[in-house]
Amino acid sequence: MRDRTSIEIGGTTQAKRSGAGSSSGKKRSIFPVRSRGWFAVLIVSSLALFAWHAYAYGQSMSDFPDGYDAPEAAPNSHKVIFENALVRVLEVTVPPPGATEPMHHHRWPSFFLRWDTGGPSPHVRYHRPDGSVRDEPSVDEPVHPGRWRVKWMKPEPMHAIETVSASRSTGGPPLLRVEIKVHP
Repeated sequence: MRDRTSIEIGGTTQAKRSGAGSSSGKKRSIFPVRSRGWFAVLIVSSLALFAWHAYAYGQSMSDFPDGYDAPEAAPNSHKVIFENALVRVLEVTVPPPGATEPMHHHRWPSFFLRWDTGGPSPHVRYHRPDGSVRDEPSVDEPVHPGRWRVKWMKPEPMHAIETVSASRSTGGPPLLRVEIKVHP
């Protein structure tokens, strides 16, 4: 068996064989046949991963109708403070007790940042367009020095939030929602 080495110089291939015989002068591929197989596997795997991601985070447009994006539909509680092609940062204000914000949605996955000092959490109700309501009662936590809390959130279809009882103490930084723009 002969060992073959190819070196490409200035657009031409110089072949060097160990053993008898001379080079044929044919141009050789940068990727040998074996490497091309792995390259194809890499491409197919990447496409499959992309398809899975699109499926996993896929959204029904009926859950995210035009005109109900949070800053547009509920401007008193969702203020855009930064936006570019990749992210949008919202300053979120919880409605006062007894008030319900307008129906709206959050199309993109996001994370919530809040300054936590303990004490009772707000008692809120999540209203859905079908009339169902999810109640989230207040939880009393020990008061402690302030620290940032981060909560990951999937895209949220249509909802409205009603504040039943007062929220935690104010005076810290505002609530921030950082939306990651992964879908149109």
